Amino acid sequence: MSQDYFTRLSRSAKWYLPPAEAAEVLEDYREIVEGRSREELRRDLGTPRAAVKQLAQPKAYRRWLAVFLGLSACVLLPAAGVVRGELSWLFGLFLNDIMQTPRYAELMFPLGTVLALVWFRRNGRKEQTLPKWVAPLLILLLLGIAWVSFLAWTLFAERWDLLNALFPEERVWLHRLTLGLNALAAGTVGMIGLVKARLADRRWRAVYVLGLTGAVACLFMWKMYTGMFWEFRPGWQTSYVIRYTVIILVGLLGTGGALC
Repeated sequence: MSQDYFTRLSRSAKWYLPPAEAAEVLEDYREIVEGRSREELRRDLGTPRAAVKQLAQPKAYRRWLAVFLGLSACVLLPAAGVVRGELSWLFGLFLNDIMQTPRYAELMFPLGTVLALVWFRRNGRKEQTLPKWVAPLLILLLLGIAWVSFLAWTLFAERWDLLNALFPEERVWLHRLTLGLNALAAGTVGMIGLVKARLADRRWRAVYVLGLTGAVACLFMWKMYTGMFWEFRPGWQTSYVIRYTVIILVGLLGTGGALC
């Protein structure tokens, strides 16, 4: 029972307190918790969350909470924009309703990337070995980005024959559905990386950054597919290719830096 209490205490300490302070608090509480029942601990210390929360410095915790909410918005806004648009399209709502995606969602991409790198560099801890789930989740996100990039290539290269072969007219909805599912996965995995970067190793921020990249890439392509107002003049792709390439390159470089 005491072990279960200490596990929950550990999670609360890592959430409410900076890494160094959390380690000191847990070291002090380890002896107090040892050999005592959960009922005794709750009676003397209260719940794990309450025991730790009273030790937290309000100003420092509010600062972390503001960063957490900001980073959450950066990854969730683009992901939610695509998912909401997909649901709206499936339920036959108007195009104007579909396009009510926040205009600043893409602009928050560099903000989220830089903030995650800087904040957890100063306020995170790094273990000796890379957490075992970081690499598999990064591979999963890379596969999602590769699929979106393939769709981008077929559009920029005007490979309508390939698109029609992959998504026949009776199944054209699958094309956009893959973007919706991809954005949902990227946003969800990105949030996992954000939370774990606080509770565990700071290198989990790499999962957040790559999830953010995937969500923004999906949003970029979603806006193109739902817009369909381009004029197919020679070189029409140039500005789109540059913007999309910058998103992917910044995301990959940020992910690499986050693993350091």
